[in-house]
Amino acid sequence: MPKAPLPPDLRARPAGSAAALIGLTLLDGARTALGRLADPDDAEALHDFRVALRRLRSMLRGFRPDLGDAVPKKLQRRLRDLSRTTGAGRDAEVQLAWIREHAGALGRGSRVGLAWLRTRLRDRRDRAYAVIGEDVAPQFRRLERRVRRALSHARSDRRPGQVPFGAAAARLLREQTAELEQQLGTATATGDEAAIHGARIAVKRVRYLLESLGGDVAGAAALVARCRELQDLLGELHDTHLLVEELGDAVADAAAERARRLHALTVRGQPLRAGRPPRPAPGSAGPLALARLASETEGQLRERLAAEWLNAKLAALVGDLVALADTLTPAPPLLARPSRPLRVRYTSRVRP
Repeated sequence: MPKAPLPPDLRARPAGSAAALIGLTLLDGARTALGRLADPDDAEALHDFRVALRRLRSMLRGFRPDLGDAVPKKLQRRLRDLSRTTGAGRDAEVQLAWIREHAGALGRGSRVGLAWLRTRLRDRRDRAYAVIGEDVAPQFRRLERRVRRALSHARSDRRPGQVPFGAAAARLLREQTAELEQQLGTATATGDEAAIHGARIAVKRVRYLLESLGGDVAGAAALVARCRELQDLLGELHDTHLLVEELGDAVADAAAERARRLHALTVRGQPLRAGRPPRPAPGSAGPLALARLASETEGQLRERLAAEWLNAKLAALVGDLVALADTLTPAPPLLARPSRPLRVRYTSRVRP
């Protein structure tokens, strides 16, 4: 959520100007979080940086009809690519945290290879942080200057004819709610991973939009809490799915590394890493035991998603989101097609 308070008259301002102001606030948040990455004790710096970028990209995408070409698509694609570059580091952090929390549930004989697995994930996290420091930070600073100039210009644009921000937000909220309903309905009914991922993105966008409206919209805070509840469930399900896939790769890589070590010992009569600092030996028992536990957790989360959201709960959320959009601006009425007089055609002539 933007750290700086937004003006109370935001909804009455021109949509492009208000969206640009929100974007500038999010840029400030991303820059601040990036500066915190140098602190090894700040475990949330990378997360906050990624969230600020996601919010910025969501705002630029959603209010593109109002911003026009203020921030060109090329710049938006670069922001997307920059955000993706940080994904490996964050995934490794989440997976290490999951292993710390659940490793105690494994028996002593099922922990073989856990030290190797942790080292593998720490190496990936550290490499990702190195890339962030060497490449991502300079790229972001260059992008930030260009995006900031573009948004500053859009903020001062007072051309007549722009719709108020409240009306633009209502339009976007209706669109995003329809997307959420579709994706979540598919996800809960089929368990399709792509739909689960799509629903997770959709509910994030709805929540970001609600939070951008500020605290003066009645009912918005309660809806944000409900969206966060759904987002947390979908996020946990997504992270667990990624962990199951990572553990599968780890089992295969552990077997391959053991084979290489055995081959080096057989051919050269010495360990593969002779002269190098010792590293944990690869093993499959621990990753396999964690994979079984993670797979069971994923199944339970899928059941929970279907039980909690494949019912009136989803319909109630959708209905309340649409009702909130109507408080911002009523939906345009459906135009009835003009009636036309029926044309009478004679297909035969009656003879006297």
